[in-house]
Amino acid sequence: MARPKRKCAFCDAWATTKGEHLWDDWINKELPKKTRFNAQKTLTLNAAPIEFETVGLKEKLPVVCAKCNGGWMSALTAKVKKRFSESVVDGKPFSLDARDASLLVAYTFLKASVKDYCYSREPFFTRAERESLRTSLVVPPVMSVWFAAHLSAARYTFHSNVNIVSAGDPGPLRGMKFFCYTYIIGRLVLQLLAPGWENPLDRARPLVSLNPGNFWVPAATQFWPYLGKVLSWPPENFFGDDTIEQFFYRFRMSVEVPITILY
Repeated sequence: MARPKRKCAFCDAWATTKGEHLWDDWINKELPKKTRFNAQKTLTLNAAPIEFETVGLKEKLPVVCAKCNGGWMSALTAKVKKRFSESVVDGKPFSLDARDASLLVAYTFLKASVKDYCYSREPFFTRAERESLRTSLVVPPVMSVWFAAHLSAARYTFHSNVNIVSAGDPGPLRGMKFFCYTYIIGRLVLQLLAPGWENPLDRARPLVSLNPGNFWVPAATQFWPYLGKVLSWPPENFFGDDTIEQFFYRFRMSVEVPITILY
């Protein structure tokens, strides 16, 4: 899944082979000891999933250096733990203000960047975008993020899902691609959508993002870009085991019948 020797995703140092936790290790300390999970992972975006059983959340990706991992990344994770751990583990409601939104969007982009960088293809996010996260916790300007809630038959659920949608048909989206990342930690669901151009020479052109439509509003609240209103989690509705996969891939439908917002 990840190449054994490569530069850190966020700086020019070499990535350590120890790896970055896909799900933070503090979660293991909050869960009952020896919690067992039925797990799946894929080695490429289009590969069939590999199924296995694991005790605890141990998945690591060797794509960051020791300094980044133990420095700014650790500090960001500690803030997220302090603010949102009770929601992750027990589903405790929270209100999201501007500071919380900035924290949660930086964390979501961190996890998306780590997962994006682990594959053996060209990363979707540029090095400049990833380095801006490291130096100032700034995320790309044309990016949308939602939060939602997941209630599963299992007590705890964890997902890290990437899908990239390309728009090849004639129209305003032609030549564009969209990176959709859904990250589930316990009860909390985070979903990021970022647009880009297939051809790097088009990067100076204005970007168009997708609006998923009102159908999803009762279950998914957009909190980034932050518009100045305090938001409440969980939303009115939640995703269950029978609907969460539809949420993973909801923008594939939007590309076929696009409803767009111009930035």
